[in-house]
Amino acid sequence: MKDLGQILTAVITPFDKNGVICTDTFWRLCRKLIKEKSDGLVLSGTTGESPNLTISDREIIYKTAIDSVKGKASIVAGTGTYSTKESIEITKMATTLDLDAIMIVTPYYSKPSQLGILRHFEEIMKHTDLPVMAYNIPSRTGTLIELDTLEKLVKDLGVHSIKDAVGNLEFSKKEVDLLQGKADIYSGNDSETIEFIKYGAKGVVSVASHIVGDEIAELIYLVKENKLDEANLLHQKLMPIFEGIFKEPSPGPVKFLLSNYWEEVGEPLLPITPVTVEYSQVLLDIYKKIK
Repeated sequence: MKDLGQILTAVITPFDKNGVICTDTFWRLCRKLIKEKSDGLVLSGTTGESPNLTISDREIIYKTAIDSVKGKASIVAGTGTYSTKESIEITKMATTLDLDAIMIVTPYYSKPSQLGILRHFEEIMKHTDLPVMAYNIPSRTGTLIELDTLEKLVKDLGVHSIKDAVGNLEFSKKEVDLLQGKADIYSGNDSETIEFIKYGAKGVVSVASHIVGDEIAELIYLVKENKLDEANLLHQKLMPIFEGIFKEPSPGPVKFLLSNYWEEVGEPLLPITPVTVEYSQVLLDIYKKIK
């Protein structure tokens, strides 16, 4: 099974004031993330503002990341949308590039049945030989990929890995027990990473790793070394940032912190709005306490 790594960052997309992708900034951001312990990059996902990206935009992002990374980290392209037909077209394009995997999210808005989800994945996977990560995030898509369906995705279709942003640790524990050794399971919520690693999951698809990547790597190391007291202390220290970057619509908060403590990455595109003036100071205070 292809190893995508333990810490995968769900990468933001930098835009200028006209909503144009800042490729130079993005190139440097990919380098920064690798330096700060990211094993891989997940592109054009939720944090990358995928609903606002055209197929042409996505191709630019993928090629820029490939050029920046130069094989030093895995690259996963988010190619799934609410449309099976559109997802196939994006997947075909991504498959022509030097990527390591694709990520398919549960079709959103339409609320398909479990059979519809299976068929969606099946049709897309006919058009690629890349490993596939299934992205389960019912809070955004409106539909949970149920355990039986996940098992079919893995056993029948050969899905490689699962990004679990379900937000239900009982569900996630059953998932790891059911599929460990058959698929790599990743926490899709930074705040749950410590529990996922304790369960035996592979790692995390992280947003917080944009700014505390080294600390997340240390957290995973401590859990795997069974240094749980130290891990729990570090987890508690990081919880304010894990929670804080989602108190207002993401990726507004993480973009704000990057622009203040790294370099300007621009604001999110509508309908996501920038961090409010009131909350910006709260974010800065959280970051200063951790760093």
